[in-house]
Amino acid sequence: MMSYRIMIAVVFGLVLSGCAVHKFQKSAKHGGYVVARFAYVIPEYTVDLENKAPSDFNLAKSRYLRRNDMVETLYIRMGQIENYGRRYFTHFPRIMWSIFANTFKLPAHIVSEYRYDHNEKYRQKIDALDAQKKAKEDRKINQLKEELKDYLTKDLEKEASL
Repeated sequence: MMSYRIMIAVVFGLVLSGCAVHKFQKSAKHGGYVVARFAYVIPEYTVDLENKAPSDFNLAKSRYLRRNDMVETLYIRMGQIENYGRRYFTHFPRIMWSIFANTFKLPAHIVSEYRYDHNEKYRQKIDALDAQKKAKEDRKINQLKEELKDYLTKDLEKEASL
């Protein structure tokens, strides 16, 4: 009984310990310190409005600590990064479901590809739907980028008043 509790505590500790998710690194492109999340550089954590990162590590760290939650939320909504719950808990079951579901969707996909290749009206319809979906997604991403830019402006104003 006691070894069972110890084993659960060790597994729980290993799951929660993880590795460093965010790392500060020097960027030649941005001219200072930027933060990478799982090796994906997200400059909005530390840059100013001219896209210049601070060369002072403490300033970069304070900007990161202030902006972390909002920047991650907006990047997740843009589809640029994945949230932690989805990444750690639902990723594997979603892959397994996708493998299972795609075995049933494959015949419909084959028919759709055949129609796309051999039927001009169907191709135009699918291309129009794809263009409409892409335009909607682009509008959403541009709106979120504007929201992020507004947030960075307010954050830099607050930083200047400190």
